[in-house]
Amino acid sequence: MVDKLVRIPSGIQGLDELIEGGFEKGSTILTLGTPGAGKTTFALQYLYYGAIKYKEPGIFITFDESKEALLKHHLEYGWDFEDLEKKGLFLVLEYRPHQVNKLLEEGGGIIKDAIKSLGAKRLVIDSVTGYSLLFKDEYQKRESIVDLFELLKKWGTTTLITSEDSSANNTVVAGGVDYLADSIIQLRYEANGKNINKQHVMEIMKMRGTKHTNKICPFSFDAHGLRIFSDLI
Repeated sequence: MVDKLVRIPSGIQGLDELIEGGFEKGSTILTLGTPGAGKTTFALQYLYYGAIKYKEPGIFITFDESKEALLKHHLEYGWDFEDLEKKGLFLVLEYRPHQVNKLLEEGGGIIKDAIKSLGAKRLVIDSVTGYSLLFKDEYQKRESIVDLFELLKKWGTTTLITSEDSSANNTVVAGGVDYLADSIIQLRYEANGKNINKQHVMEIMKMRGTKHTNKICPFSFDAHGLRIFSDLI
């Protein structure tokens, strides 16, 4: 008997009504974008509102930015992650180059233990680009990404992974990730053909098992984070 598909709310304002109510539970969502497109904000919002509204503990794994800088830069949205951490609903894990090989060799090690201890339902990896750059050659990069995705399947969390947009930097990163991910959401900051001003837009490239919007949707940042609009550009 096939299990019924279960969805979890994304916590992103305006997104769930475009994707049949939320992300598929246990899936991996790749969020692509150029620097400044909003990838990290998108990811933190997924964790914050998952904890605040739905009491789902989340873990943020960073290969790029320190915990202090990460949380400080998002205080403008009123996101008190320190309070969530005290309540056992949030955790940041920082990884440096010399720690990554150990992560794979131990089958997740600290991450696996943290997921179990916290009872984490949501996981963010920011970013797979930074992760892959910690390996020497293209073969190692590709293999390390495949190994990481294999670990994600075992952990059972609903995982959001950020990545630099391969169409912008032509790296192997997205090429090694896109076919592994269940969903791909692209965030862009670009000029509108009708207006000289740039604007942020979102496009869902794929989402397995979901009747999702095919529109290019603008989004903005308000007092509560990122808000997506369904208007077609």
